[in-house]
Amino acid sequence: MKKQTPISNIHRALSCVGRITDGAIRDLDEMTNADFKALARRLCVGHAFSCPVRWNCEVEVFGRRILPGQLNHADKHGFLAIPEEDEARLLEAARFMDANECETVIPAARDTAGKTTPQIFAAINDAGRRFGENARAKFGRKGEW
Repeated sequence: MKKQTPISNIHRALSCVGRITDGAIRDLDEMTNADFKALARRLCVGHAFSCPVRWNCEVEVFGRRILPGQLNHADKHGFLAIPEEDEARLLEAARFMDANECETVIPAARDTAGKTTPQIFAAINDAGRRFGENARAKFGRKGEW
């Protein structure tokens, strides 16, 4: 029996980078090999017929409204839709959070030689607290956190 071409390869050929569905997905190994991302409610093992019914339209996914052309990010952890008014400050925020992690959490996780388990946990917890304080000081607004 001839193996069918995984749909993720077809989608990649159409310049898609991922799929967000309120349904199920399968063939995770083929998706990984095609570097195709997905976010779905569940996994399935069976074959089913499906086809897109609309392209380039507003959709709602897990309660989040996504507009055509909106800057979206999808990875193995989920997806993020960036409102247009927040796009300009996104790079600055990402750089700040990366530096924040490099100055707090990462050094605490690396500096474990010769420490007991309780000392390691205390250092990581302290680093996490400082990380959060830095983020709140930079981005927190009244009523958040």
